Amino acid sequence: MPTFLISLPIFLIIFSGWLLKKYKIVTDDWVHILNQFAYYISLPALIITSLWSVDFLNKSSWKFVFLSLTTIILFSLLVFIILSFSNLSHSKKTAIFLGATVGNTVYMGFPLIELGFGKENLISGALISIIYLVIPILISIFIIKYWQDRSHKISDQLKDFFKNPLVVSVFFGFILSFLKIDFSFIEAIKKSLSLLGSTASPVALFALGGFLYGKFLKKDLASVFAISLLKTIVFPLIVATTFIYLFKLDNFGVFALLASMPVAVTTFVIAEKFNFGKELIGNSILISIIISFFAIPLIIYLF
Repeated sequence: MPTFLISLPIFLIIFSGWLLKKYKIVTDDWVHILNQFAYYISLPALIITSLWSVDFLNKSSWKFVFLSLTTIILFSLLVFIILSFSNLSHSKKTAIFLGATVGNTVYMGFPLIELGFGKENLISGALISIIYLVIPILISIFIIKYWQDRSHKISDQLKDFFKNPLVVSVFFGFILSFLKIDFSFIEAIKKSLSLLGSTASPVALFALGGFLYGKFLKKDLASVFAISLLKTIVFPLIVATTFIYLFKLDNFGVFALLASMPVAVTTFVIAEKFNFGKELIGNSILISIIISFFAIPLIIYLF
């Protein structure tokens, strides 16, 4: 299946939101309400069920956890240092950091792993995908508190951080992954959460389309392309460099592929929730998807 066909549903859902906003079926209130639902319900459900399904008791899982954590933390640290020395506003710094580090590893990543590297890599790919999604979200939530809300002490910011629904969902998902309870009632709960989690991407994409009506690429093109290139080109290059020179490994195609995923729609939900860089993030999602049409096939070919 071509990369275009994997990405096409994303564009169609965004376009449906844009079209219905154009004909005034969707109003501005919809965008906020849908994003509230995604932020407080469907995204936490997605994170919990994703982590719940991981077998952290398997020793081989920790190898992928370590390698994934190392590469995403190195990249996040690099982006943070560069932005810290820039003269950009805190709002723009936060938006760039969020967009550059959080990728669409689940919605697009899974089918592309199977397409490029076969079904035998789906289990390891799923674990890498979760790390590449969850860890930068956690880092970004703390960065948001650090750059956007300096009126509070670090201790207060840490309290707010640990009360955040996305952070809480990571904690519960991790704990549940160690509980091997084989009851039909528990399975029903897990299935319910999985169904809620499956709504995260389409709901957020639809809201994004409504938000972007009349706003697409009107300004700040430099920042939009900076975010898109950092996410789809620079991050996979850093992953490749880390594996070649730091770990002395050559089998890192799945890592590089997932690192090249376009900006996650999750970032728009977070930007809308904390009211910063919504237009910049929204346009970066679209442009990074377009860039990925060319970057992803190249990465599959090279690695």
